[in-house]
Amino acid sequence: MFEAREEASFLSRAASEQPLLVAMPSDMKVGGGLATALVRIPKIVKQSFFALVICAITSMIAGLSLANLSHLLALYPGLIILIPGAIDMRGTIFATFGARLGTSLHTGEISPPLARSEPLRQQVGGVAVQVLSVSMILALVVKGFGIAVGLDTLSIYELVLISVLSSILSGLILLAFTLVVIEKSFRKGWDPDNISVPFITVAGDVITIPILFGTAIFVSTLGDPVTRGATLVFLFISAAAVVYGIGSNHQLMARIVRQSMPVLIFATFFSTVAGLFMGIYEEMLVALSTVLLLIPVFNAVGGNLGGILSSRLTSAYHLGMIKMGRKLEEETKINFGCTLVLSAFLFPTLGLLAFVVSWAFGMDALGFSEILTICLAAGFSTTILAIIVTYLFTLFFVRVGFDPDNVTIPMITSVMDVLGTASLIVATLAVVSTAI
Repeated sequence: MFEAREEASFLSRAASEQPLLVAMPSDMKVGGGLATALVRIPKIVKQSFFALVICAITSMIAGLSLANLSHLLALYPGLIILIPGAIDMRGTIFATFGARLGTSLHTGEISPPLARSEPLRQQVGGVAVQVLSVSMILALVVKGFGIAVGLDTLSIYELVLISVLSSILSGLILLAFTLVVIEKSFRKGWDPDNISVPFITVAGDVITIPILFGTAIFVSTLGDPVTRGATLVFLFISAAAVVYGIGSNHQLMARIVRQSMPVLIFATFFSTVAGLFMGIYEEMLVALSTVLLLIPVFNAVGGNLGGILSSRLTSAYHLGMIKMGRKLEEETKINFGCTLVLSAFLFPTLGLLAFVVSWAFGMDALGFSEILTICLAAGFSTTILAIIVTYLFTLFFVRVGFDPDNVTIPMITSVMDVLGTASLIVATLAVVSTAI
């Protein structure tokens, strides 16, 4: 009942309050016609392209970290299955947090300085519950999948402790980073929807891998009694956090937890499938280190393209600019076009960057034409899939009465982990087989 009243109140404010037009970025103001679309697209693409290129470069740092630390995977069996889920969890939780803040700033629900906002404090509480509970669930899923497919893994106590400790450490860093990105971009007159998701997601990519390996090394030094005891403590804390979050009198936090937890659990399963998929082709990925370098980049870019599109569609929906029906509206088509234009510039750039980085670091690289072909083929399929997945998820959650800001991005990023990884590996197999 509360959710319906809150949604009605939210949309009513979006439609009627004059300050909304001040908070709304100029490229999202209502206006029709092809001429308006052609004027708006370059501005949107310019902001997002800059953010995505910076994120792609930074994601390559994550790829380099993964390539350089890959020799440790043999010492910590099952860690390779945990990596995609851990990366996805950081990105989805905090990118969704950023998307909610962006929508709240557009509608005037939250205004800078952010630290003084009660809605913000409730949102941070919801994020804390998500981080603790999902990291626990991720470890359990990894262990279950490992047993199901017959892969050797660390003990459940070690996996839980690695997952939870690394989540807490990276979560504190990402929380501060998200708040800075959102507030600074809004103060400068930029649309947070265009830049927050890529920056937040790639920050999660970069810090997750070294923190995860560092935590694994730390946990391996602990004795078995300490590991078991710490795991049980975190299990109790996580369960208590979920119960408190769901039943809290803080209605915004309770709503975030109730709506997001089923989706995050679903996303955890998808991300772990991506980890298993990587494990199947581990030998090829290690041999062709440039492709291993590109996996975090493609996963980040696929999720970011979907995340940007989702953020813009959600903001437009809350502002009453689109209704999210079966028929594609002009605003929706414009955003689809922006995504396609972005990818047309982005993936050739990624191919060039991947070749330069692999050459500079002396990696076992494919030729430039082969890398470019892989990036273009995998990039096109990733973009089309991202558009389809994003629109369908956003449409579905609008129709069932969920706030898309709470649930869509986790679904998109986790599904795009699988689809992005699959697209890259299939394109690589096709190019390599043709070359042979």
